[in-house]
Amino acid sequence: MSSVLIASLSSAGIALALAALLILASKIFRVDIDERVETVISMLPGVNCGGCGFPGCSPFGKALAADKAPINGCPVGGAPLAEKLAKYLGKEVVEPAEKIRAYIFCHGHKDFAKTKQDYVGAQSCVGAAMAGGNKDCSYGCVGYLDCLRSCAFDAIIETEDGVPAIVEDKCVACNACVKACPLNLIEMHPVNQKVHVYCKSLDKGAIAKKACDKACIACNICVKNTKEGGMHVDKYLAIINYDDYSITEESFTKCPTKAITDERVNVV
Repeated sequence: MSSVLIASLSSAGIALALAALLILASKIFRVDIDERVETVISMLPGVNCGGCGFPGCSPFGKALAADKAPINGCPVGGAPLAEKLAKYLGKEVVEPAEKIRAYIFCHGHKDFAKTKQDYVGAQSCVGAAMAGGNKDCSYGCVGYLDCLRSCAFDAIIETEDGVPAIVEDKCVACNACVKACPLNLIEMHPVNQKVHVYCKSLDKGAIAKKACDKACIACNICVKNTKEGGMHVDKYLAIINYDDYSITEESFTKCPTKAITDERVNVV
């Protein structure tokens, strides 16, 4: 048998062996594709805001199809989308998710917050915060609107007070503004929780009050007038236990600075 023939047969044998291995591997490592995924993704808003807890609409859609995400998990689509998804995926129509919106926890309006220093630098909250802020309170809103620029739904507006405001009807609780605020002044809470502490200062009471008329001074009055476990003071700041929301009128009416209130602060 000639060397050419032997080489040809050897090559053919190797090719057949590789083909068999590829066929075997394709069966072993085969990934079943759920044909519903693309349809579910196409039903989603496509804004990729991250409000569902996933990086974007595509991974959220895949999780929905795999029954690993809540039907009502999209804050942008709300109840109508949840009902549509439930019908398509054969799931029970769930009750509408509780309305949640962004809250800006700072009372540092120009009428209340003292300002003895001028900030010169990049007109951004990040830059101003790194420089120590533009108010006597280094924990207060610097007002350069990083949160507004991060919002894809026009749910934050500039105000003359120096602290932006949330447009409640437009807020979809996507968390973009929460991530954008370098001072951690923005949080998401249900709208039926009416009472909040609109201050994030960790300065001692006397210092905080000197910097802002409506600062929390850690006097403990709110704690003493709230069911045990409903509130506490940590690092000179009153904290509400939102997991056990037991706030009553007695909790805040005696607050000497009105830092804790049921008023609609920073919202239109």
